[in-house]
Amino acid sequence: MTIPNSMATLRAREHRDNRVAVFAADAAGAEIDAGDRSGGFTLIELLVVIAIIGILIALLLPAVQAAREAARRAQCTNNLKQIGLALANYEVSFKCYPPGRVGCDGDPSRCPAAASRVGTSALVTILPFMELQTLYDSFDFSDGPWTYNGTWVTKNADAIGQTVPTYLCPSDDSEPYANPLTFATASHYNTQGREAATGNYSPVAGSSGVTASSTVKYAGDGMFYYLKAHRIRDVTDGLSKTMFVGEVVASHTEESSNVWSRAVRLMDCQRTTYNPLNTKPGEPEYYSAYGFKVNAAFASKHPMGANFVFGDGHVDFITDNINLLTYRALSTRRGGEPIGNLEED
Repeated sequence: MTIPNSMATLRAREHRDNRVAVFAADAAGAEIDAGDRSGGFTLIELLVVIAIIGILIALLLPAVQAAREAARRAQCTNNLKQIGLALANYEVSFKCYPPGRVGCDGDPSRCPAAASRVGTSALVTILPFMELQTLYDSFDFSDGPWTYNGTWVTKNADAIGQTVPTYLCPSDDSEPYANPLTFATASHYNTQGREAATGNYSPVAGSSGVTASSTVKYAGDGMFYYLKAHRIRDVTDGLSKTMFVGEVVASHTEESSNVWSRAVRLMDCQRTTYNPLNTKPGEPEYYSAYGFKVNAAFASKHPMGANFVFGDGHVDFITDNINLLTYRALSTRRGGEPIGNLEED
């Protein structure tokens, strides 16, 4: 009887050991499965993470863009301050400000000598006061630039093709050179295939309308137009209330041409405040006798307004909703207009 009992006991122990082994294997497998699951994501978890990342990007992107635009606008402000300082230093040296355009157009009654019919802009004359004497010296002022003959181009091609970084707003997307078709049939403006560099700033000619009247050229109510060099005493409205230079967009196009070295009525470096700020190029009211629609408007790529430097050197960001009469009044030198709130009435 002892032997059978021993056999039974042995079998019971074997059965128990087998059960323990199976349990241990199951536990080990469970641990392996748990380890596998902890090392990755399910599809749903992955989609949730992607959605969260997308939401964060959507929230942060406007802030990043706003910060970048603020930096660009600050650089634009600094550019205009440098231009304003150069104009002030020019005035100290010559006891007057430069004319908006150095010479006349084709009118021999005003400028009998052909050499005096020069389209050089005020932005060329202030180059020495912006530490750009070398660029200034590269112009041949004995023959232009932008004068009424076909010889000025070869003498000034390198100079008019130079980009001046201070004349460029970092927010603007204008191309670096003007449309070669602009004034292609006019000998005094035709660059004969040479590139003419653009800029994003224009002196303020005043508030004159977009007409063919000679008033726009020779009798503007602002500071910078054809031939006339004004003194500080001419600015009876006050330097701090008179805009000197503002922003321009689409400088490479015919409808908004702004070659920094050239001054042309209602276009290059000869803008007015007749149309509201940020009127789009080619929109009414416009002048079309050139063969394309020009409206002389100031504009910028900054949201809701544009920068202007005033006669005392300070820069203001003028908003789009400025009262039109106030906007025009700020561009005149001796209008005597009351300057109200810069916001829309």
